[in-house]
Amino acid sequence: MANPLLGGESSTQWYSPSTRLSAHHKWRDWTNQLQIPVLETNRSTQQIPTWEAKRARSCALCPLDPVHHEWRDWTNLGDGPAGLIADGLLTNDVADYMCFRAVCRTWRLWSTDPRKHGVLDRRFHPRQWIMVRQKGSPACRRDFMNVSAGYCRYVNLPELRGHDVFGPTTEGLLVLLDRTTWVVRILNPFTRQVLDLPPATTLLSCNDLELTDFRNNLRRDLLQVSGAGLAADSTIAVHFREIRTVAIIKPGDVKWTVVDRGRSILPALSFAGRFYCATTEAVMVVETSTDQPPRLAIVAKLNRPFSRMMMDTVHLVENDGELTLVDRECKGSRNPRKYEVYRVDMHARKIVPVHGLGGRAVFIGIELALSVSPSVFSSVNADTIYLGFDEMLRGYMDYSPINLMDGTSEPRRFKGSRNGVPLYGPQGVDDCLSWSVTGYRDESNDN
Repeated sequence: MANPLLGGESSTQWYSPSTRLSAHHKWRDWTNQLQIPVLETNRSTQQIPTWEAKRARSCALCPLDPVHHEWRDWTNLGDGPAGLIADGLLTNDVADYMCFRAVCRTWRLWSTDPRKHGVLDRRFHPRQWIMVRQKGSPACRRDFMNVSAGYCRYVNLPELRGHDVFGPTTEGLLVLLDRTTWVVRILNPFTRQVLDLPPATTLLSCNDLELTDFRNNLRRDLLQVSGAGLAADSTIAVHFREIRTVAIIKPGDVKWTVVDRGRSILPALSFAGRFYCATTEAVMVVETSTDQPPRLAIVAKLNRPFSRMMMDTVHLVENDGELTLVDRECKGSRNPRKYEVYRVDMHARKIVPVHGLGGRAVFIGIELALSVSPSVFSSVNADTIYLGFDEMLRGYMDYSPINLMDGTSEPRRFKGSRNGVPLYGPQGVDDCLSWSVTGYRDESNDN
């Protein structure tokens, strides 16, 4: 079996977001930290990954040099130690776990095969990974960034061919829309598991179907996914913004179940295994109890109803284990917008104002949001809001970044425009993260 670490169709590569690929190898002391080494390779020279105890980290292990190094057959660890290492890796990061399984057949036998479990098994979800938005990448190759550690890797995903790509979800899963059949698919980019769901066209109204009979582009626009994720252990919820529909489905269901239709909803995301969204008046959650039809239930009312006529927006984000709401308010003047931050108190059923973001930084787009630690990304400031590049976030009042502690903000710098979209620069890590929360439909290059 081909080793993904050594190139080929399923090869991956690790690199820093600030410097692409370096010439040296990056090692991890898996013996003490239950992590395996991350090995950088190129396709022209195949290098075999080897492991040694912590005392030998200062030099690379060479199996052809018995004078200085002792050869160890790590494939014969035994199922006990190998199983413990695999469990530790899986708890930390599914990407490292998949690298562990790629080393040899024996290690695969001693670790759980994700393919024997469903896509919705939370143990294998790449929660700390986001897909980097970029132009000009090879067909079906996507870059992913680990926001808890700051490194990147690229993954070849032939499953993207013929699909529009949305996401990732809070769980790190990608939502795909087949451009021919309109089937919705859920893809785990690291385990390569795919779950097929019924066509999204079944959610279109009669008027929608009549309008789109001969206009496939319009149908694709109507079926853009604005939010998706788990609503329960075995239930997926999807928000289609253009048709104002929230629907759920379980693996094996033959049709979608409409939860809510016609309501104005902006952000929607999974948090702690449930699906939340915000309307103009409240934070809502998808309820899926067995004795009642699925519905949207109020979790907490907003302190004020916001008006879309004034282009006020609210944004939900998981911030260090808490569901947080950011209120972006327009005062009707040419002054920068006002931002208020609230913690969603599930027990008290209200939103509680908080000062700052607990030392973290939050990137918000119209549909997506992301919380990161400045200790991982040194160029990002604590307790600061950064805006994405969505059209509704590029107005003359939309300064970015916004420091919540002292109230300071900076007007956005851009260098001209392309097709009406400002070209911001220079491109740094903060710009990369701002693009990652910008809502978009990734039309994969199939050539």
